[in-house]
Amino acid sequence: MTERILVVDDSPTIRKVVSAILGRGGFSVLTAGDGLEALEVLGRESVDLVLLDFVMPRMNGFQFCREIRQKRRFGNLPIVLMSAKGDKIRGQFLQQTGAIDAITKPFDARGLIAVVEGSLRRIRQGRNLSSSAPPPLIEPEPDAGSEPQSSTRVEPASAAAARRLEASREFAAALSKVLVPEVVSALTLPKASQAALQKAISHAITPEILQGFAARLSAIAGTKGTNQVLAGDLGVISIAEVLQMLQLQRQTGSLVVVTRGGEVTMYLYEGSVDLARSRGLRDEFLLGRYLVDRQALTRETLEQVLKNNPSRRPLGERLMELGLATESQIRRALEKQTSELVYEVVRWQQGRFAFDVGYVDPAARGTGLQLPIGALTMEGFRRVDEWRLIEGSFDFNEVLYRDDLAIDRTKGDLTPQEQQVLGVINGELTVREIVEQSEGSSFELCKILYQFLNSRLVRRKVA
Repeated sequence: MTERILVVDDSPTIRKVVSAILGRGGFSVLTAGDGLEALEVLGRESVDLVLLDFVMPRMNGFQFCREIRQKRRFGNLPIVLMSAKGDKIRGQFLQQTGAIDAITKPFDARGLIAVVEGSLRRIRQGRNLSSSAPPPLIEPEPDAGSEPQSSTRVEPASAAAARRLEASREFAAALSKVLVPEVVSALTLPKASQAALQKAISHAITPEILQGFAARLSAIAGTKGTNQVLAGDLGVISIAEVLQMLQLQRQTGSLVVVTRGGEVTMYLYEGSVDLARSRGLRDEFLLGRYLVDRQALTRETLEQVLKNNPSRRPLGERLMELGLATESQIRRALEKQTSELVYEVVRWQQGRFAFDVGYVDPAARGTGLQLPIGALTMEGFRRVDEWRLIEGSFDFNEVLYRDDLAIDRTKGDLTPQEQQVLGVINGELTVREIVEQSEGSSFELCKILYQFLNSRLVRRKVA
């Protein structure tokens, strides 16, 4: 009989992803958004195991466990805790809650299935010690129905025309970013001319012109040596679903994702991410920033190296050549940069993607990061949920000021990054300007500002 798992997590995205993984593993899945809802589900359904998030509103994981152990009917119900601090809660909290195991978020599909099957196996052994040994733990093969199914939809003529017009504008904007700086530099034009040139290019790239370009690009894609096997619209299928499919099939190749304002290329090797690169995104995604954040080198040294790099060699190679950074420091920075780029792409809801099978940039393969897609997408989903909460809590055009009395009481508890952000806030800058002038990713900085506002260390300036 199919074993039933109750997934309890306040993030709807996490519930959806975990349910999909367990479903592919052959389990029947029920879900709940917090401890109270989980109690309601258990009141009407029987389950074999509970996967329980630890930090939730209304009733958290600890409170749920305490409540459930008081009910004789559920006294032996096996519980596995899910937490971003799974390694830290494994000892004392397992004993206090009566949970049989804990798993650290983010986790990949294999890790989740292994923990669930291992827990169920121990329960079966405990219930019937005289029974024959349980079957060995085997990673389930994805069934034929687990892959995303293609879908078609018919759009009204007006909607299709609007999409073509929007695509042409996005193409023109991307083309301008590449061409205009070079033209201005080559002709020694004033930088003020850039806006006029960008406007001219945008006016020239009509849907009809773009269709002609597309035909030529299709001809190029069809030539020998290219192997584009998958392409689509992010509005129809999310990049997280594409990545999960490529992971399950252990594909090797390059996945290019393009949206308005930038693009990211992810190099995959046997279903893992070896490296990610970007063009046109914010400076926070540049490799140098991660090296400075990790104190591998100073900002002054970084700027000097970038200024004196006539061969335009990759930054990591140049730094190692000059003896300014070690290979391990570059690798850790690349891991952070690649992870952050994947998290960013998971947020994108508009754009296009294309996967070329078998092609991996030689430099990318040399890094051998082998980052698990499951863990990357899970963390990306968690950030999506947090972004929604954070972005809905303030206006990016609001001006913030410090409450110095409140800050004095807690300053010893602030991290160096939090203190640096506080130093930027002066009662005149908007949220957007504070983020732009602070060190760190937009996600990290907005999360800090969100926490500052909730703890009243920082307040909104009334117009």
